[in-house]
Amino acid sequence: MKRLIFVTVFLFNVLNLFSQEMDFKSTPTLKHEIKLSYGIFTLPNGMRTYEEDIWKGGFTANYMYRVVKWFWIGINTNWQFESDTERYTWREYDVDGNFKDFEISDNNKFFAIAPELRFSYANIKWVTLYSGFSAGYGIYKGITEYKSSPNDIILLKDYCYWNITFFGGNFHIGKKQNLFAGFELGVGFKGTMAIHGGYRF
Repeated sequence: MKRLIFVTVFLFNVLNLFSQEMDFKSTPTLKHEIKLSYGIFTLPNGMRTYEEDIWKGGFTANYMYRVVKWFWIGINTNWQFESDTERYTWREYDVDGNFKDFEISDNNKFFAIAPELRFSYANIKWVTLYSGFSAGYGIYKGITEYKSSPNDIILLKDYCYWNITFFGGNFHIGKKQNLFAGFELGVGFKGTMAIHGGYRF
């Protein structure tokens, strides 16, 4: 464990020194950033358990504010594609032994809002490299996979959820590098693999 902590601190210091060495190539600090991303293998942290649905992915709209050169705070809104139609059927009997069949169907939906913290360890003219963490509040509407009776069907549920960005990059475009495109690798509601584009000012 101590060795892992040492390696992590060492790598962070190396990246920080690299960023300082490349500082002569940096542009004037731009404090605001807005972007739209699309990711696949999205994980709404336990609610979406259907393997085929994670390929559909979802969209995340994001705003970030640069507090200092290497530290950002911001907010995410996330919407994920509807699942295939889920159905739940059951049978009810009356006192005379007669029965009636019932069915409920719905397309599962997911929407969430979450603050984000970002740490950028390379801030050079054409590239920003970073990692980050986001956690917040989500609303899930649909039918769960775990159901044993009509009372167990969840039609609307709210819960906390998260996203970890292990590695992300912005590649700046244009004369003033205001436009950018990039990618993120992580786990959570944004997706394991995501691409994005945006504007900074």
